[in-house]
Amino acid sequence: MSSTPRDSRTWLVGLPCRPDDSRVVWLYYVVGEASDSAEALSAAVRRANSASERDARGQVPVEPDHTEVRRIRQHILGDFALEAC
Repeated sequence: MSSTPRDSRTWLVGLPCRPDDSRVVWLYYVVGEASDSAEALSAAVRRANSASERDARGQVPVEPDHTEVRRIRQHILGDFALEAC
């Protein structure tokens, strides 16, 4: 199936953080209008490191070395797909 041109710059970025020593919690951000996966990752990290986000998770830092970045595509018939980058 082909994708629509309007969705080609939308990304889903997953950033892990460790609120305690054993478990990992993934935070997911939808980033629009990033030209590539590196720009999408950078925007998500900036958002995750904002004061309000850090306060909400008790100042626990994200681990940007272990990320998940997917391009969000919407097909002509309306269904969405996540493409690996």
